[in-house]
Amino acid sequence: MSFDFYYVALLFFIYSFLGWCVEVAFVAITARRVENRGFLNGPVCPIYGCGMLGVLAALTPYRDNFILLFIGGFIICTAVELFGGWVLDKIFHMRWWDYTKNKFNIGGYVCLRFSIMWGLGVVAVMKLVHPPIFALVRRLPKIAGIIIISILVTIFAIDMVVTLKNLIGIRKSLGQLDKVADDLNNLGNQIKDVVGNSAINMADRAEESLEKLDERTEESREKWANASEAAKEKFAEAVEPAREKFAEAVEPAKEKLAGAGEATKEKLAGAGNATKELISNAGGATKEIITNAGSATKDMIYSAGNAAKDKLTASAASKNKNQNSAMKEKWAIQRAELEAKMDSYIAKINIYNKHSLNSLPKLNKSGKSINIKEYIEMLKNKKDE
Repeated sequence: MSFDFYYVALLFFIYSFLGWCVEVAFVAITARRVENRGFLNGPVCPIYGCGMLGVLAALTPYRDNFILLFIGGFIICTAVELFGGWVLDKIFHMRWWDYTKNKFNIGGYVCLRFSIMWGLGVVAVMKLVHPPIFALVRRLPKIAGIIIISILVTIFAIDMVVTLKNLIGIRKSLGQLDKVADDLNNLGNQIKDVVGNSAINMADRAEESLEKLDERTEESREKWANASEAAKEKFAEAVEPAREKFAEAVEPAKEKLAGAGEATKEKLAGAGNATKELISNAGGATKEIITNAGSATKDMIYSAGNAAKDKLTASAASKNKNQNSAMKEKWAIQRAELEAKMDSYIAKINIYNKHSLNSLPKLNKSGKSINIKEYIEMLKNKKDE
């Protein structure tokens, strides 16, 4: 087989198209859906064309040896698939196929099951498919082949440019979308931390102020109790001399009037008793006034302390509420701006998707593949939480 550009180009496009047909049929059978497979918009899978060219170049001399064809096809197709998947993943952070769920896989790019299938497929193609295809290619007039190649290369180049532009646009928008999602998440964490710390600080300050107020109130109570006790003692000291002086003054009068009439004695005794009772009543009334005054003052101190506590608590709550309201308003504006950015990036991705005829690849997130549409929905749901 002559491996000049003419045959290489024709065989590349033929096997890229046949590979695309295999991909579409495989998905239709296994997933029960029809979708445009491959990296490009057109009905071609370049990785099949590249793989088949490698097989033809290396294994044509051994086309009659089934074992060598199988082993060679196994190795060559696995290497091409591994390298192609790794390059696309590193450039775009996307995967057009993923074998992570299959046993004996390497990074999800290749797996033993499909490598065996590639080996068997190479045997079938080399023995059954390639001979008639190459016979048709050789019979094709050279001028017609050159025209076909020119048209296909032009379409392929345009398709490649459009696809790369869309993929770069999607990748850029997804990167910006990730950044907005992170900003929204950070904003939520900031709100949680600030509100929580603010509440804790206000509670601590209120508790400290209430403790100081309790200490001052207790000091006032002790001072009043000491003052009240001192006043009682002073009153008792002042009343006792008056009683003694009165007794001393009344006693001589009783002796002088001893000879007076019984009626006069009784009057004088009654007057003395009445005066004693009056002094005693006055003392008791004064004590009662002092006691009542002390109780009233204590009640006033208690009431003032409780009022101060209530006022302090209300002031702290009001201040905290005002601060939270202002911060919530600021955060609401920031959140609205971030959500508007997210919506604009999602709209851009949808536009790129409309310009793309093939199915969107999967994103590689921390070694796991996730559908782009599912990822966007996940971000939207997280935004609405």
